[in-house]
Amino acid sequence: MWPMRRFATILVFSATLASIVIAQQPKIYWGDDVPAGWTGKWPAELLTVPERTGYTRTMSTLQMHEWIAALKLKSENVHVARMFTSPLRKVAPVMVLANPRVTSPQQARASGKPVVFLLGNIHPPESEAAEAMLMVARDLAAGKRKNILDNVIVMVAPIYNVDGTDTFVTQDGGLGSETPHILGVRENSEGLDLNRDAVKLTTVEGNGLYRTLNEWDPMLFLDGHLMSRVDHGYANTYGTTTVPAAAPGPRDYMTQTLFPAVRNAVRSDFGLEVFTHALATPSTWPPTAWSHDRAAWTVEAKFVVNDYGLRNRFAIITETPGQPTFERRIYAQHAYLVALLEYVSTHAKDMQAVVKKADDDTVAAVAAGAEAGTLTNFLDGEYRSAGKIDLLAYRTNASGPPEVVPNVDDLTRPVGTRTATVPRAYLLPPGLSAIAAKLRAHNIRVTALDKPVRVQGEQFTIDRMYAVRRSGYDMTTLDGSFSPLITKEFPVGSFQVDMAQPMANAAFYYLEPRARDGFVGWGVMDDILRSLGAAERPVVYPVFKMRRVVQ
Repeated sequence: MWPMRRFATILVFSATLASIVIAQQPKIYWGDDVPAGWTGKWPAELLTVPERTGYTRTMSTLQMHEWIAALKLKSENVHVARMFTSPLRKVAPVMVLANPRVTSPQQARASGKPVVFLLGNIHPPESEAAEAMLMVARDLAAGKRKNILDNVIVMVAPIYNVDGTDTFVTQDGGLGSETPHILGVRENSEGLDLNRDAVKLTTVEGNGLYRTLNEWDPMLFLDGHLMSRVDHGYANTYGTTTVPAAAPGPRDYMTQTLFPAVRNAVRSDFGLEVFTHALATPSTWPPTAWSHDRAAWTVEAKFVVNDYGLRNRFAIITETPGQPTFERRIYAQHAYLVALLEYVSTHAKDMQAVVKKADDDTVAAVAAGAEAGTLTNFLDGEYRSAGKIDLLAYRTNASGPPEVVPNVDDLTRPVGTRTATVPRAYLLPPGLSAIAAKLRAHNIRVTALDKPVRVQGEQFTIDRMYAVRRSGYDMTTLDGSFSPLITKEFPVGSFQVDMAQPMANAAFYYLEPRARDGFVGWGVMDDILRSLGAAERPVVYPVFKMRRVVQ
């Protein structure tokens, strides 16, 4: 028998060890709960509209401008640029937060620091991310997280859809929570969804945003959103580019390295559980699948985040569930943004190396295989299983701690399903100057021939042109086939898209006649194709896939 003194010592040691283990486990906040005083103490002029109104209101564009002006007075590290002036003559600003202060893309590049771009209010009824971005800007410029700017330049565009933001309507609770009481509308002043304009770029807002992205070349782009009521137990969800044509390196890094690390940081530092942007199979318990498709996150490039991944860059969408209070949703977005920026600050060099490798690999692959016709890329894709997961979900009311549902099929892995050869270059006749301009708006390098050129390559014959209704839009679809290699001459003034450039994946996806939602799908080519008679008879698609120049 052990002596009583030794037994007592063991009891004390066991109790101490148990208390340490409990102390190491973070408190998790469920439902509407947030930590007391989580926003910190700030002077009145730096309080956001939700903070000033008990989280019952969200900002207008005027209030945003006033708040940004107040922040500039408090910090030397804030520069404000204009992205665009909207159709209703409202200015959409972007804050550039850097230490030392940066006022131009040239200065940003010279610094060697990566740029992170945060976008809010692409859909104004989903304003929690925009409000969280102001708080993050405040933390970076005048708060305890200034050190992040030692390694990263952060651009914050709190309100992208400025016209929709100021088209105020009374909240009807349809998004889940009843706060904020007054909201903007989803569409811009022309009735268009700005998160469906990433390929076609038909709006003032889209072109203004892309000009800014082209100039500053952010390494990482994030767009914040809100879901409606959900049955999962996560405070926030995240996803990345899933267009199969995008370079796999940045997507794999996000999925395998960054997302797990940031998820753990959000849990340990903020007491929240976050997970992949998806939804479970409905009307069944327990749920059997966790799917991107269920959350309307398709493999199409129409979303700004998906499209941005075609640039070999990192891209993230975040979506909070709709039913918690406005404060809780802002807290969830704020927590994710801070954890993400801290990760990027610590791993900036590694992430820059991933992006550079994706650029270099894209160019090298074209040089190695395009002329021989052995290089291919994906036109379309679908989601398949990434394995089994333990899912946090609610059986009935979405409040309090959720249940853990084991062995749920994680249907979030994008897989390419159709391919086409990647040419050494695309050639467009002089009459397609509008298409050349659209490519340049996407930061794709296009040159005009200063002398005639004879080339060998493939041309596509359109047998049928028709519309297919998909996700609420009539998508132009072409039936037809590519020819065997032929020789063709292009005159002076023709446009050439040399594919030995980092933007080759985007150029391929936009110009291929049968890509899921490229320029053909979104109607960018409709007028040209109809003028050729494609709606009535077989015609040649006016974009030629060049393999090589013929002397």
